[in-house]
Amino acid sequence: NQCGDDEYFYHFLPEARPSLSGKWRLLGRHYSVRLVGASLSWLLWDVAFYGNKLFQSTFLLALLGKKYNNGDENDDADGTSNMNNYNGVEDEDEITQVLLDLSLCATLNAAVAFCGYLVAAMLVDQPWIGRRGLQIWGFLVTGTLFVLCGFLLDRLQASSSSSWLVTSFYLGTSFFGQVGPNATTFLIPAEIFPTEIRTICHGIAAASGKLGALLAAVAFHQAQSDLDMFLFSGYCSLLAGALTYYTIPESLGLPLHELDRKWNAMVQNKPYTGLANQARYLSLFERQQLSQQEERRTNQQQEQQDVDHVDLY
Repeated sequence: NQCGDDEYFYHFLPEARPSLSGKWRLLGRHYSVRLVGASLSWLLWDVAFYGNKLFQSTFLLALLGKKYNNGDENDDADGTSNMNNYNGVEDEDEITQVLLDLSLCATLNAAVAFCGYLVAAMLVDQPWIGRRGLQIWGFLVTGTLFVLCGFLLDRLQASSSSSWLVTSFYLGTSFFGQVGPNATTFLIPAEIFPTEIRTICHGIAAASGKLGALLAAVAFHQAQSDLDMFLFSGYCSLLAGALTYYTIPESLGLPLHELDRKWNAMVQNKPYTGLANQARYLSLFERQQLSQQEERRTNQQQEQQDVDHVDLY
């Protein structure tokens, strides 16, 4: 019975499957915006995420209002940097306290991130937010908190009274980052493409994420100040949120075989009017494109009716 169903048609008839070149043409024509959105969102998130993980000590030291001397005014006589000298003070007790503070902050940060993953597991299947909403809000909140950390950093270093506030903001970036994009950037590409091209598209998106991690290692190393690192993470997150809003559709509630039915219709150059074309399962870009196509179709029908009306007279 299944052999007659549209969603299984091209699986049982090899001649109905597109060639490799045809597959890439269909991908580019119908799914390129989704692919670009998923890939760039993953890339930008990994810039912020891995930048933070690779340079976590720098972020935490900035929040503590302390940082290791860069080696220009407290170098040893032989020109090597004295890493036992902390802010110009060779006090082993103070250095020990700072390292203890770093360890406690890093542990607390990891615990907060773990809680974020648990919350993500509870929210990701909730219809009122879905995968797309979770990613958008995760990006927006995380980016905003990073930017606030950057702009409040100087005030923190000038007055220790606000240290708890900025530290809370930074811990919030770990929490909301795990609730949102760190749980959805790899999930969404597995649910918004048909089976025939799913692994190709997911692989491209994943490779883009790894490129983002590489870029983070280079860019954060070249950062001129702690402020630059916070702001760079924040702006990447906010830009990824905007990309998600415009290019990524909601996938929660859409059966994967509906994507295959739509793909099969495109392979056979037939119209598709199923569930996958409903507005709630399309990105903002795709809804705009569909609206424009319907408007053009309506205009063409109206013009044809006008021509037929004139011919009657």
